[in-house]
Amino acid sequence: MIKDESPDQTSATQQFDESETVKTKRAATDGILSLISNFLESAGNVLLIQGPPGAGKTTLALELLQRVQATRMGSTMVPPARFYVPSRVPPNKLRKHFPWIHEMHDPFSKMTLPDSSMEGSAEIRVSEADDVFNKVLTLKRSRLRGLMVIDSWEGALRNTSEDGRRMIESAILSDPDDNRVGVVLVSEGGRVGDLPNLVDGIVTLSSSEMDGRRLRTIVINKLRGLRVKSDRALFSLDKGKFKLLPNTQFESDSSKRPHILSPVPHTESFFSTGSQDLDNMLKGGIRKGSSILIDVNNTVPTMGVRLLLRIINANFVNQGGFSCIVPFSTVSSENVAESLRPIVGETTFNERVRIMEYNHELPDEKWRVPLKGNPLDDFTLFGKIWKEVETDSSSIILSIDLDKLVQVYGDNLMLPSLANLGASIRDAGAVTLAVASEPNKIREAFLRTADYYLKIESINETMVIYGVKPFTNVYGVEFAFDPGYPSLKLTEIV
Repeated sequence: MIKDESPDQTSATQQFDESETVKTKRAATDGILSLISNFLESAGNVLLIQGPPGAGKTTLALELLQRVQATRMGSTMVPPARFYVPSRVPPNKLRKHFPWIHEMHDPFSKMTLPDSSMEGSAEIRVSEADDVFNKVLTLKRSRLRGLMVIDSWEGALRNTSEDGRRMIESAILSDPDDNRVGVVLVSEGGRVGDLPNLVDGIVTLSSSEMDGRRLRTIVINKLRGLRVKSDRALFSLDKGKFKLLPNTQFESDSSKRPHILSPVPHTESFFSTGSQDLDNMLKGGIRKGSSILIDVNNTVPTMGVRLLLRIINANFVNQGGFSCIVPFSTVSSENVAESLRPIVGETTFNERVRIMEYNHELPDEKWRVPLKGNPLDDFTLFGKIWKEVETDSSSIILSIDLDKLVQVYGDNLMLPSLANLGASIRDAGAVTLAVASEPNKIREAFLRTADYYLKIESINETMVIYGVKPFTNVYGVEFAFDPGYPSLKLTEIV
C-alpha cells in the first residue's frame, strides 16, 4: 500500500511546480537521440524500445538515462532521478558489460547511503526488480522529475498473473499529465499484448548484415506529439556506449577562412591517407608502391568522394609529395584546383599538383595538363610527366576516375604502354588510387592487381565505407571543417 506524501514531499512538490527543466544544447548530428530525449522530458510519456536479443536495447536505455536533464528550483540545480530496474540482468553482469555505470543503493529500500554526500547524486540508480508496481507509483507520487527504465517488460511480468499485468500497466500509463516521470520499457517482443497501442512512443532496434558485416539500425515508429523528420539512422555499440552515426554533411561554413591542411605524417612503410581513423582501418595506411580501388555506390553524393580524395591528395602534397589527378567526368580541372589550392597553398599547388584536362578551351596553367583524348599521345605525354615527377618527389599519388577513362578512351583500353606505366608507378613506390562507380573492363583489370579494395555506400543519409581487401567492419563517415579544411572521422559499427 502506498502511503500519502510526507510534509517534506509535499513541500518539494510545491517547489517543483515552480521549477523548470534545464535544457542543454545538443549537437545537430545527434538528431534522433535528441528527439527521443525531448520526448521523454514531456510529462508522463512512456517509450517502448523493442528489438531482438543483442540489438542494443539496454545500451540505448542507459544512454537515455544519462541524458535526463537537471531541474532548476529557484537558484538551485536539482539532479534528475534516474532509476534502472533490471529484471533479466543481475547488477554484477550489468557492471561488467557497462563499466561506466556506478551501481548505487535501491532508492526504494529502507537502506540508507553509507555516505550522505551522495544524496542528490545524478548517477544512475540500480533498483531490485521486485514489486515493480509499487516502485512506479512511489516514484510518480514523489513528484520528482526523472526517468525510470524497466528492463525488460517480459521479465517484470515473469511471475505475474493477468490481473497483475494490468495493474502494472495501469501504474505506468495512468495520470500521464500529473506526474513528472518518463518511463522506458525494454521488450524483446514477448508478452506485450496491447502495449504498443497504449504507449506514447515506440523505437525499434535491429541488427542485419551487409556482405558479412554488421549493420545496426534505429527506427522511430512513433513519438506522439512530435514531428519526426528523419525516422531512422545507423548506430554502433562500441565500448558499451550507444553511438549514433550522424547524417554525413558535405558542406563547410562558407564564412570560415580556409587554412592549409595540417598533414598526418607518413611512416617508413606506409603513406597516410590524411585521416588517422582511415589509416587505422587500413591497418597502418596505404603501403608504399601499392594500388587501391574504391567502388562508389550510386547512392553516394559525388561531393562525399571528392572530399575524401581532397584530404588524401592534400596530405601527400603538404608533406612534399606530388599529386597527379584525373578528375571525375562531371568535374573540371578548374573545379578541382579551386577546392585543393586553398588547403595546400598557391605556390605548393603550382609546383606539386598536376590535373588532367580534356577541354581545350580552358587557359594554359602550370598545373593543368591538356590531353587530346588519343590514347597513344596522351599516355606518351603522361609518361614524360611521370619521369619528371619521379626525380622530384619520393611520395607520389595518382588519383584516377576510371569512369572518366572509359568515357574518353572506351572500355577496351588495354595498351602495353598503360601496363608499363602502372609498373613504373609501382616501382617508384607511388600510390595509384582509382575510383569507379560502374562495372567495366578497365575496373576489372585494375581490381585483379589492386592491393586494397574499398567500397563506399550511403545508408539512411550516412556515408559508410568498408574494406573488402583488407576485410573490415562498416564505418560511418563524418566530415568536419572546424580547422578551416576538411577532416575525416570514422565510427566503426560494432
